[in-house]
Amino acid sequence: MRSLLTTVMIAAASLAITAPAHAQDRSVDARLGQLEKRMNTVERVVSRTAGPLVQPEFSPDNQPVTAPGTPASAPLADLEQRLSSVETELTSFTGRLEVDEHKLQQFEGDFAAYKRATDARLKALEDRAAPPAGDADPAAVTDGPAPGPVKSGTKPAGPAPKPATAASDPDRAKAVAAIPKPAGKDAVDKAMYAYNYAYRLWQAQFYPEAEAQLQGYGAKYAGHRLVSRAQNLLGTIYMDDGKPNLAAQIYYENYSKLPDGERAADSLLNLAKALTVLKKPRTDICRVYTELGDVYGAKLTAAQKADADKGRAANRCT
Repeated sequence: MRSLLTTVMIAAASLAITAPAHAQDRSVDARLGQLEKRMNTVERVVSRTAGPLVQPEFSPDNQPVTAPGTPASAPLADLEQRLSSVETELTSFTGRLEVDEHKLQQFEGDFAAYKRATDARLKALEDRAAPPAGDADPAAVTDGPAPGPVKSGTKPAGPAPKPATAASDPDRAKAVAAIPKPAGKDAVDKAMYAYNYAYRLWQAQFYPEAEAQLQGYGAKYAGHRLVSRAQNLLGTIYMDDGKPNLAAQIYYENYSKLPDGERAADSLLNLAKALTVLKKPRTDICRVYTELGDVYGAKLTAAQKADADKGRAANRCT
């Protein structure tokens, strides 16, 4: 029995010595497990006294063992693939950026040309029209007489009756005097007084008197929060008084000088309307609507958007 045990132990040792080279790559646990199975078989062979030969519990392991943590592919190949993907996306983004920059340069050039043409046309209108008369100090309007006549500065196309004013029509003077004047804090703030009183006169359709309150407003009260409102209101008064030339000039100046003012978008929208009344080319009118959308698109109210859409449709703007 001892000789048989010795023979088996020698055989097991020789098997361990002559194991394939690739078995060295197995994990420690796998190698120990194989050795334990072999020793169990040896013990059963040694201890049996009769019966059939006990079959071993192990068989030659010909399957390659993959070391834990082995990557699916080479790390360098994965890194190169990711870098190629990033470079492709960056190239696409750069191309889109260059296209957008080119479009922006074209738009700036078109708008600069439009601005020069508009300035030239408005300058021609100013040269043909006499400068409007300045209004009196708003503080003097509180307790003083009604505003005197205001020269419109425009020349009618044909004979037309001279507009009635408070100075030339006693009944009109009484009606103007009946318009309540701002009081309290509004009376102390000259800019507030002039704006509110002009607004009331405009609502009552006393256009010359309302114009007198707002002419020169921007220069007198520069920096006041109501300048944008007052200039837009003055343009509207000119429109209602049949003076679209002066209205267009006021609207354009209010937008160009105070683009962030409270009524800048309204002035740009009203400029398109004034140009329509003046029967200016559709291309000029459509440019104003385009400028309105580009500058104030997301800030426009629902009413402003609807008004602009109506104007674009009327002028067949694309």
